[in-house]
Amino acid sequence: MRRIKQLGMSEFVFPSATHSRFAHSIGVFYSARRLMERIRRELDASPGAFEKKRGEAAVLAALLHDIGHGPFSHVFERARKAIAERRGQDKSKINKIKKHEDFSADMIRNERTTRDGDIRDILKKWNFDPEEIAKIVSEEHPADMYHAVVSGTFDADRMDYMRRDKYMTGIGEGGFDTNWIMDNVRVARQNGDYTLCLALKALTAAEEFLLGRYHLHKDIYHHKTTRGMECLLQIFLDRLIREMDDTRTGPVAGLNRNHPLLRFFAKEKPDDLGAYCALDDTVVWGALHTVAESAKAGTPSSLVHIAQRILERNVPACIDVARCFPMQSDKQISFKKEMDAQFESSLDKTIFFDSRSLSPYEGVGADVKKRYKRLLIQLPNGELREITEISDSVFANLNLKTVLERYYFLEGSEHEEAKQIVEKITRRGRTKRNIGRRKKPPTR
Repeated sequence: MRRIKQLGMSEFVFPSATHSRFAHSIGVFYSARRLMERIRRELDASPGAFEKKRGEAAVLAALLHDIGHGPFSHVFERARKAIAERRGQDKSKINKIKKHEDFSADMIRNERTTRDGDIRDILKKWNFDPEEIAKIVSEEHPADMYHAVVSGTFDADRMDYMRRDKYMTGIGEGGFDTNWIMDNVRVARQNGDYTLCLALKALTAAEEFLLGRYHLHKDIYHHKTTRGMECLLQIFLDRLIREMDDTRTGPVAGLNRNHPLLRFFAKEKPDDLGAYCALDDTVVWGALHTVAESAKAGTPSSLVHIAQRILERNVPACIDVARCFPMQSDKQISFKKEMDAQFESSLDKTIFFDSRSLSPYEGVGADVKKRYKRLLIQLPNGELREITEISDSVFANLNLKTVLERYYFLEGSEHEEAKQIVEKITRRGRTKRNIGRRKKPPTR
């Protein structure tokens, strides 16, 4: 985990964003202990209500929740899905491709899966059930309030990465009062079960927390340059594995067939845990350097070119649809249609479309499956309300949703053609406005 950076390609935009998944996990462990201590104090008035062993298991799950992250974090997962689709795998199998949470759970369950030792035996030595901790790590929806400390709305994971990523990138957005939120965590009964909530006086801090996370996603995690570099890395992995699939024997782009990347993506061992544990950022960087130097050995120039672009920070040109046509949904739709028509043969080859929808908070309501994902506020009379139901909350009437849509271009000529489409659609709007303003001829 020391060799996997928390923010992947973000250091190409924010040079100081070089912190590791290891540092983040230690921080999550600390935040989880604070939250669990708060739960214990809240339940002191009810003898026997606090489940000490369950609480300790959740804290250990918080410590181990990211051990299954692959190199460059989430971009590696997207690349694996794209490679599976190109290989023609069934949609049902693609949907079952393991995520990092699944690999984390497998590492906890299995023997000798890490370079540092056997996690399962260590847990058993201290009388913890590895299966219980693995379930807390891998299940998307929390089963109880202890589980919600690891993957709830204001969980230990978000408490740490929001502060850490804000500090390491040096941006102003994403701030919230951690101590005030911690001090105002409450435990209440709802439908017969204990659940986490916040006191009403922490409403402002809760709003800052949700809005801060939204701005971090918009300004850091989905920064156009970061996404552009991630796009290059995904292309590199896809073309490298395509070359491996086409080459039956011998080295692949200068890489030995026993290279950890090639070993993991081998068709006969999909999602092999041992091969996965051998991967980290340094393995990918080494592969990039090897491929970039392999042009003389007959490696396809397109693969070498992508590797060199990543090493030299040669960011693909970008057109942000919303920035070209702000507050003009009709023009945005027209632009995308014309792009699809003009560049049909280039899409997903030299032109790549990136789309993501962001929202600070979407109400869960009465969804039983997601009940521990709600951000609940406790009123002075003890009643619990979701934050969207509080009349003086900014989220009561806030319908904030941002759709980020961008085109990335590997070829400069295609970028210039796309810019001409932007200008044509922009001129079209100006012409219509001028026609509307034309004065009527005077009547006699």
